[in-house]
Amino acid sequence: MKIEEKCKTKFQALLQGFKDISVSQKDSLWEEIRSRYSESHRTYHNLNHLYQMLGEFDSVSKELQDPEIALFALFYHDLIYDVTSKTNEEESAKIAKNRLSELGISQKRIEICIEHILATKSHRLGDKCHPDTSYFLDIDISILGSEESKYYEYAKNIRKEYSIFSREDYQKGRIQVLNHFIENIRLFHTDIFFDEYEMRSRHNVKLEIHSLQKGELI
Repeated sequence: MKIEEKCKTKFQALLQGFKDISVSQKDSLWEEIRSRYSESHRTYHNLNHLYQMLGEFDSVSKELQDPEIALFALFYHDLIYDVTSKTNEEESAKIAKNRLSELGISQKRIEICIEHILATKSHRLGDKCHPDTSYFLDIDISILGSEESKYYEYAKNIRKEYSIFSREDYQKGRIQVLNHFIENIRLFHTDIFFDEYEMRSRHNVKLEIHSLQKGELI
């Protein structure tokens, strides 16, 4: 089964419990997600990213207080992705809020979904964050703990998304982002992801910084 079909199947399963919306409405909701994540400028933040996250989600879903809401956040968290914008997360959260409202989901649960999405802006937790947000952030950056070859492919795809920026500007900005991650005591908030990916992630991130400093990957 192709990645797009697997993502669609997962999203359709998520909607099965909502009996008050028609098949055409469900198809429309999926088409919005599919088309957004298939935009030509996306070489990392695309359906492959969702698929990779879904695999991690399935491995920890039993640990979540509200896995359904976390799954909605997963599908909507990068719905808007423009490398020149500083409001991608806010715009994505706004659309998620509207779609979940249309499904009749309670405001309290919608606020949890919004919290998950907005937390991906800084990847740091607030003082009173929902417990599931920790897992959601870890799922989002789990790619950092990939095998070295897969990480290298990820790094190259990120550069392609930022191809409008000069080598110098990208080098400076990307190193800043990577340092933002490794200056934390822990990259991963939950013990499950920490134990699985922390050491390899730090190794990969440091290698990328070193490569960038040498003028590679830019």
